[in-house]
Amino acid sequence: MITLLMFLMAGAALIPQSEVSDYNIPDRIETCLKPVANQYKISGRINPFYLSGDFDGDGRRDYAVIIINRKGERGIAVCRAAVHKPEIIGAGVVLNKLVDFDFDAWMVFERGALQRGIGEGPPPKLQSDGISIIWSESASAILYWDGIRFRWYQQGD
Repeated sequence: MITLLMFLMAGAALIPQSEVSDYNIPDRIETCLKPVANQYKISGRINPFYLSGDFDGDGRRDYAVIIINRKGERGIAVCRAAVHKPEIIGAGVVLNKLVDFDFDAWMVFERGALQRGIGEGPPPKLQSDGISIIWSESASAILYWDGIRFRWYQQGD
């Protein structure tokens, strides 16, 4: 007798981990990524492959999605509600001397005070939600909007 868990595990093995179904992608992300669709594709290498929050502090829902460019460099596309094209972080675009964001986990970091990072200056007080990026057993950082662009604040090393 095949259990539901065995059935699901067998089915999951047939689908490559990096493949993302169109059924899983919010319309807002699809619309946002259309202008750069020939340069980047959505990556499903981490679950969840997208986050939602108010990343620019305008009171509207924004999305962040894991992407990969043609060279295989990984990063994040942030789809802000009021902007019609994505902000690309990594995936060939330099931020904090990185062009390939090969992180293991990520989550929304709610607005407010940050703990002082290792070797960093005074932490910013986030006026919007940030994105916590984690390299397991290595480092972590917060991506946050400063009103003009996304910035990086190192949390741990």
